[in-house]
Amino acid sequence: MLYLQDSSSYCACSVLVVAGALALSFGPAHPAAHGVLRCVLFLRSEWITGSSMTLGLLHRGTEKLMELRHPMQTIGYMDRLDYVSMLSTEVCYVECLEEVLHVDVAMEGQLIRVLLQEVTRVANHLLNIACHAGDVGCLVALLWLFEDRELLHELLATWSGARMHASSVVPGGTRCSIRSTTLVTCTELLQHLSSRMDVLLATVMVHRVWAARLSGVGVLTVGVDGSGASGVLLRSAGASWDLRLIAPPQAYSCTVLSVPVGTYGDSMDRVLIRMLELLTSSSVVIQLTALLSTVHAGTTTSYASMGLQSVLAVFMAYRMTATTSQGIHAVEGPKGELHISLTVTNSSMWRCRVRPADLGHLLGLHALMLGTSLADAVMLIGTVDVVFGAVDL
Repeated sequence: MLYLQDSSSYCACSVLVVAGALALSFGPAHPAAHGVLRCVLFLRSEWITGSSMTLGLLHRGTEKLMELRHPMQTIGYMDRLDYVSMLSTEVCYVECLEEVLHVDVAMEGQLIRVLLQEVTRVANHLLNIACHAGDVGCLVALLWLFEDRELLHELLATWSGARMHASSVVPGGTRCSIRSTTLVTCTELLQHLSSRMDVLLATVMVHRVWAARLSGVGVLTVGVDGSGASGVLLRSAGASWDLRLIAPPQAYSCTVLSVPVGTYGDSMDRVLIRMLELLTSSSVVIQLTALLSTVHAGTTTSYASMGLQSVLAVFMAYRMTATTSQGIHAVEGPKGELHISLTVTNSSMWRCRVRPADLGHLLGLHALMLGTSLADAVMLIGTVDVVFGAVDL
């Protein structure tokens, strides 16, 4: 038995090679989603005895590109990283920028941001469960959940004008406020989506094929694997850790939030937690729409002409005058904890570092694959919820 280290990869993973094992190249297969993953599996019969993963095939140098732009121009890059939960990445980056510039956000802006994060969480989990069902062979859930996700994209397009790359979060708040008609549509949509989850649970989640393929596969033990897991992956192992509860933003204190926790730490627990988070996030969105409706009802709009000195004062207030400042911020994204570090020098970006949750999950996939079959490898890659736009940056 040999213990090797693959030093040629972008992020080297340990490789456990057993004499006589068959090396099978498990990708790259497609230039999208997790198809750009180059994974070499070492098989003994149909059982996995080792793995080696090579990252960076989708590398675009986003962090370096951000150093050449004004910080306000780099907000659009966040949508292109995790393009499944784009608004959550936007919020994390802008809040880190606000920490550097010492910018305060009004309560209405905080409520809108949390609402956008939870809507993005619902859309992310819908896509993950749908694609996971497609991997198992359940095309009904794949097509069904994509219909609900399409309605969420139409809702975002109604508010910001863009279905995916909204660039709608800016320092100090958002680019535009939410209309009362949009709030009503959002409430009706989330209530409709929550009612369909019961049918999904009864028809798909308890199906014997689904349960046989997911139960007992990819078991994660907290404190033993040391895989750096967070989010759904960590909570499936029984750890009640969520930044929305540990270090909640002010807007979350206005809502009632419950965090589902698993027991066995397997793939079945992770799928069930994502489905339960769909319901809890829908509940939070409905609570926030009620709060925003009261905020809209109590506000009045007045118009007044501004002189030259007032215009110059507003311009200087938004002009970035920080000499050298550094900020670190983290949010509980749909895939786990997203960390962003910024260093701003003389109104320009000196350094930006993005640490997505799915990067640590992908590197910890080696421990989950050991001892499983080749057919389970497809299920495990889907259950960790990886988007390579954020992993390779």
